[in-house]
Amino acid sequence: MKREHSFLLGATGAIALGLSPDYAAALAYITSEFVPFEWAILTAICITSPLLPVALVAAHIFTGLRIHWLLASFLFGLIVLFGTLASLVWVAVTFVLSLSLAHGMTLTLGLASSLFLVSSVSSADARLWFGWVPIGLAGLSGLWSLLMAGLVVLSSIVIADGKPFCVAQASGNRVTGVAAVRGFALYATEATHGLTFEFHAVLVVEGSEQKYNWSYAKHRFVETGYPTSAMEKCTPVEGFWITAGLF
Repeated sequence: MKREHSFLLGATGAIALGLSPDYAAALAYITSEFVPFEWAILTAICITSPLLPVALVAAHIFTGLRIHWLLASFLFGLIVLFGTLASLVWVAVTFVLSLSLAHGMTLTLGLASSLFLVSSVSSADARLWFGWVPIGLAGLSGLWSLLMAGLVVLSSIVIADGKPFCVAQASGNRVTGVAAVRGFALYATEATHGLTFEFHAVLVVEGSEQKYNWSYAKHRFVETGYPTSAMEKCTPVEGFWITAGLF
């Protein structure tokens, strides 16, 4: 396999694994009887978008798919425009500026650049700045997201020191798998007191009065004196991550 093909598969694979949502929660939302059909369709499009770059690249490598450069250029601009607007709307809804905007824009760049790279565009400069650079950045973001999951698991195990523990999301729902604590799947999206946000995730250790919340800045769980409902709902168990599994 060519080196550039290996890079494309690696970058788009990182996007698919690191930027995809919690599909169990997303499917539960889509199939809810209280969700309008139009919102369900829009949500379905959004949650499948991280899988599209790797699908495009795989089709290009294994079937020779190539998109005409005019169509690719038009779609590139359309995707960037729509993705930017959607990301800004999401920021306005969640108030989580840095992470939600980075998540939306990373997905936008990953999809737009992968489409550009499987096109017939011949300009080396165009392929570099509209293809290789943005898809490389998107791939690195996906790797960062996966790395955060590993750090969440490691930090909780170290702090618990063999005792039963529990990790819960801001909503109070116990984490159902390692995939739920990736960097772009864990951040809180709700405000409880004006602009005071819920913790991204909390850690409760059996027999310990000290509670912990996840810090993106320090890349670990840190002590907190601010109790939340999520902590009250979180019941420590033996072998938490083994019980939770991957998904």
